[in-house]
Amino acid sequence: MIDKMKVSSKQVTIDAGEFIRRYRDVDRIRAFCLQCPGYGKSWSCPPFDFDPVTVTDGFKTVTVMGTTIEFDAQTRAACTTADQSRVKSREAINQVMKTLLPQLYEQERQTPGSRCFTFRCELCPEGCTRPQGKPCRHPDKMRHSLESVGFDLVAVMHDLLGIDLEWSTDGSLPKHITLVTALFTK
Repeated sequence: MIDKMKVSSKQVTIDAGEFIRRYRDVDRIRAFCLQCPGYGKSWSCPPFDFDPVTVTDGFKTVTVMGTTIEFDAQTRAACTTADQSRVKSREAINQVMKTLLPQLYEQERQTPGSRCFTFRCELCPEGCTRPQGKPCRHPDKMRHSLESVGFDLVAVMHDLLGIDLEWSTDGSLPKHITLVTALFTK
């Protein structure tokens, strides 16, 4: 438990070719990205100056990890507005990412030729430089999310880890948030 949150993780390793065939649909997922108010405002999100299909070329396996942050009933009830829910979600994600990102980077470092994909870029608390037309402050640490390069995370999580992704449609704090990360290896 971390501040009335329970954090748990699951992972599975699958053949990269099979993963790509089953779960990548760049055009369909890009349509969702286009609806996001953050579209084009982060270096880790589309549009890209590269073909997102190429970022997974040459890999043999992928380990997909789902890190679930579960909120207790009291915490959920205390979030009575959409703004409170957004703040609580952001705080929880940031807290978990402080541990999760270094672990992912270390796995990538220890596995030559690998590439990790993160939940979303949270490296710059002052905001991404992309809207100002400036280069990324941390190109060595910034990683893309699986959905940004065309993967259907709802299907991935349901099929491979038995986790149904949840989000709020009414502004309330969901029971859980799942951060989806991956490590592609050669």
